[in-house]
Amino acid sequence: MPVSALDKRVPTRREVLRGLVRQAPFVGKNFQLYFKNVWRRRVLRTKVVAPYAVTFYVTHKCNLACSYCTQKEPDVFSEELPTASTIGLLRRIRKETDSIVITGGEPTLRADIEELVEAARFECKFRSLLLITNGTLLDRKPRILRAVTGLVVSLDALATDPTNPLSKPAALPKVLENLEFAKEELGSAQRITISTVIEEWNIGEVERLLDWCGEQGFVFAAQSAQLEKMPNLALLKNPRYHALVDKIIERRRSGAQAINGTPRTIETLLRFGDFECYPTMFPRVYPNGDVFYPCEPLHKVAGNLLRDGSLEKTFSRGKKIYGDIPPCQGVCYLFGNVLSHYYVNDFWGLAGDFIR
Repeated sequence: MPVSALDKRVPTRREVLRGLVRQAPFVGKNFQLYFKNVWRRRVLRTKVVAPYAVTFYVTHKCNLACSYCTQKEPDVFSEELPTASTIGLLRRIRKETDSIVITGGEPTLRADIEELVEAARFECKFRSLLLITNGTLLDRKPRILRAVTGLVVSLDALATDPTNPLSKPAALPKVLENLEFAKEELGSAQRITISTVIEEWNIGEVERLLDWCGEQGFVFAAQSAQLEKMPNLALLKNPRYHALVDKIIERRRSGAQAINGTPRTIETLLRFGDFECYPTMFPRVYPNGDVFYPCEPLHKVAGNLLRDGSLEKTFSRGKKIYGDIPPCQGVCYLFGNVLSHYYVNDFWGLAGDFIR
């Protein structure tokens, strides 16, 4: 489908403002962070920006063994806290952001995950609460679905393969069953994002997933597999990979289906373009409250949120120990990292892309 001149036209700032107002109540948060980060970047000359959303790892345990996963046996390990202490940790996070992403490991393996999610949403009052799961145990933790604002389910193929019982293709029938259950409980397919990791073996399967998400009404999200922080650059030599990326971008640009990101962020993410990472925009907190600085892939813990009291104090401590955030040439092609670049360096362009 050709892109019309209207599709290519850049929205005016007035149109962007009107579009952002329609996205309330998050518009106030976006402007507040925008001006705070302009101050930090241009006046304080630091890359330590304010957090937009916190990724909280509630456990390292997982019932699958995906080849690209870094969390089942992380280099930096931390123990899970008791329920009450974990809720206290959630309260500390809420003081600095209204958006949280709960992940693992596999969060549904925690016995108290329903209590934690309910406390986060109804006691701590997080406005945005996403939970990332492999989807295999959702039917055993149904109260999760009554508390989250959105669900992210990882899925790499639509072809069942029972040969490896710890793989996602082996668990596919159960995941599909639970997706139907979740869609009914949440009341909308668009509150569910299907997140896929692209490797050379599953390019065709990811294309099937893209089409299937459009048919089902799920949001589609994709990134390439990361091995030792680096993407598989061999994908850029594969014409099938480029055709898939083109298809994803065109569907997002034309509005043909719901796809996470904008054409520019997807292009940067999947074709490994240049970007400048601001990891403190999406800080990582481990089960015991440890906070990474500048980022989790570097395995440097700056402090503990329960002990330090705030992310701001932990980041300040991390900066004193490790210095300002170093230039890393954007090697970790994760969605949040790429998004942080556009949020800080091209806020108005990013906002314009999102409202189109």
